Amino acid sequence: MELTSFTKKQTLWVFGIVYGFAAVIGALIMLYFYNSGMNLIISTLIANISMTIIVFFFSNVTKNASLYDPYWSVIPIIIVLEWMLIYKNFSINVILLFLAVLIWGVRLTLNWWKNWQGFIEQDWRYTHLRDQAPKLYLLTNFFGIHMIPTLVVYIQLINAHDIMAYQGISPIFIIGFVLSVSAAIIQFFADKQMYEFRMDHKKEKACIDHGLWKYTRHPNYLGELTFWVGIYIMYFSHVNAINFNLVYPLLMIALFLFISIPLMEKKLVHRPGYQEYKAQVSMLLPFRKKRSR
Repeated sequence: MELTSFTKKQTLWVFGIVYGFAAVIGALIMLYFYNSGMNLIISTLIANISMTIIVFFFSNVTKNASLYDPYWSVIPIIIVLEWMLIYKNFSINVILLFLAVLIWGVRLTLNWWKNWQGFIEQDWRYTHLRDQAPKLYLLTNFFGIHMIPTLVVYIQLINAHDIMAYQGISPIFIIGFVLSVSAAIIQFFADKQMYEFRMDHKKEKACIDHGLWKYTRHPNYLGELTFWVGIYIMYFSHVNAINFNLVYPLLMIALFLFISIPLMEKKLVHRPGYQEYKAQVSMLLPFRKKRSR
């Protein structure tokens, strides 16, 4: 199917149909297994994998893996809302949890839509993976682009699920909530500054070094990681103990530190001035500015 001639608004219909279909099928699968006596986390996992397979199928039909891009931010909102409805839990802590996920997800989705140009292009990372090993791209596309991100995000949502077993809020919970919302705000300004920078064609091939980008080379990634740490802190406020759930945000941090950031910097290293910028600005944490030699 050739969709490269579609306008940006027309592509929205494609995404709406694909994601609407996937969401309905996923909800039916989840309810089927849950009503059969299966644990809700496992039931949702099966549904999540099924939805990813549906999106993967249509990304191959459209010949564009970027059809998956909004999955990261859209599906978590749906999953948390479904859990609230199934458990019939609308206590203050769960409402604040959902509000944090909603703010994060809507902001991320709107930013994706703002930068989406249509099916005439796809994420450069997907194209890079395809060009590196074209014969293995079907497997790379399925596992690397679709399934692994789905599983990584879903693992983070386990902390959100476990929060629903409790009621009430505490100062630590408020800290986690504020941290998660603040993370979305950090991402908003980081993406806004990057968008405005890209619109300045005179700096098209340079690197951004102002705003939040003056203090960290990846403020958008910092915001993403901070969001999930905030979700964990909200969970921790109820159990007041270090347990296995700490592994979930640590896996997300590892994903960015060892895969996402190195891949991005490998692309940026050839841009004029990036080596100097890299020598002066911290990779992730904006605690201090490095001094160039």
